[in-house]
Amino acid sequence: MTDTARQLLQELMGELQGSGKKYTDPDVCKDHLVDFCPHQLFTNTKVDLGPCDLIHDDRLREAYQNSEDKGRLGYEDAFYDRVQRLSNDLQRKVRRATDRITAEADEQLVNPHREEKEEKAIILDERIKLMIPQIQQLGESGKVDEAYEMFEQMEQMKSDLDALKERIDSINPMFKNEKRLGVCEVCGALLVPNDASKRLDAHNEGKQHQGYIRIQKALEEFKRKGGVIYEGRGSGARSRERHYSRGRRSRHDGGYSNRSRSRSPFSRRDKRGHDGHLPARDNSRRRRRDDRY
Repeated sequence: MTDTARQLLQELMGELQGSGKKYTDPDVCKDHLVDFCPHQLFTNTKVDLGPCDLIHDDRLREAYQNSEDKGRLGYEDAFYDRVQRLSNDLQRKVRRATDRITAEADEQLVNPHREEKEEKAIILDERIKLMIPQIQQLGESGKVDEAYEMFEQMEQMKSDLDALKERIDSINPMFKNEKRLGVCEVCGALLVPNDASKRLDAHNEGKQHQGYIRIQKALEEFKRKGGVIYEGRGSGARSRERHYSRGRRSRHDGGYSNRSRSRSPFSRRDKRGHDGHLPARDNSRRRRRDDRY
């Protein structure tokens, strides 16, 4: 640490000590200390994570970034674990939306009321089939005029059926040259590919889009520096953070090895009887070892 950085840190710590707040306090947002708080990225968007009730103080972040504690308290593990899970959730959302659009093919936009048209076509076809024997029966009974009139009705119905089938297979002219809705791979929002450039620019500059860009940049930078994220471990980062904090306290108190040695006499003393001697079973083992020599 340079003299200038050390002086700056001392000034910051002096201000913070005056306020009585430390970056290790439980009510301070540790994500903000590392880089940013995800809750503040998506305020008032469709993916709003809700408010973060912890303290977000840039002075605390600067003090932490310039301290020897940086990277040693587990804050980075917890932060990158959290943003990686947000990135994973986004990728699942993008896949689901893409699959849904591909399956549905925007049928209601491209060909509205298709099912209704198909149902009408089935009914019309059944009516035509029923009219054929009726026309034959009228002709055989000598009612030629009635048979001819019904025949013309049937021909008109056939013409209507052909036109209906064409409408079933046709695409709405409004959407004939229109592409399907697309999914933004950056933030998961639905987009119209041929939308006006101003709308696309507004989307790209929006809070949701920019928030996920910041998450991806943070992850890429972390991995570029050799960082490893243990995906899918849930609260593992938090448990590592607690474990590391205990480790630091134990080292300040004399280290793990001293604590282990300090326990050994007590564990041995626990094995003794009320008279202060080892149980007879242990004495017999000692005698057997002596006999061998």
